[in-house]
Amino acid sequence: MMDIRRRLLKGWLLWMLLCPLLAGCTNDDDVIAIFTGKSWKLTYIAAEGTNKQYDFWGGNETAFQNSMDALKNTANFVIGFEGNDLNGVAGGTFSGRGILYTFDGTWSADGENNALSLSLKDASTERDVLASAFMQGLRNAYRYSGDSQNLYIYYKEGQTVKFMAFRPQ
Repeated sequence: MMDIRRRLLKGWLLWMLLCPLLAGCTNDDDVIAIFTGKSWKLTYIAAEGTNKQYDFWGGNETAFQNSMDALKNTANFVIGFEGNDLNGVAGGTFSGRGILYTFDGTWSADGENNALSLSLKDASTERDVLASAFMQGLRNAYRYSGDSQNLYIYYKEGQTVKFMAFRPQ
């Protein structure tokens, strides 16, 4: 009987020690850790619900191959974020490159509801099909998901929700 009481007491003490740790947990993302401290490289753009490159080329194999060749270049389709967290909303500045043009702007993200706002200062238009889609996605970004190894930026194009998948470079 004494052995059972000791086990119960140990279990109760363990539970009491863990309660403060569990109460301190939230579902908020560490937005600064996700966005900053690395250069993000686009890997593909897909329609929500798929993980397959969206067909922006409409069967034009030459245009598709040109885009894929440009995507392989480590200097193209990159974005980097700088910023800090202020009262649960993170934000700051960002800069990047499509193929022909560099861009910059400001950003803010809410770790609680994954809302994302990007404001581009430079609105240059890219000639490449994928680069144009990349810029359009950044202009229309409204939410994100991910962690320090994967970033997904969602945007709407008409009734279709698409996302850009990024990995650290």
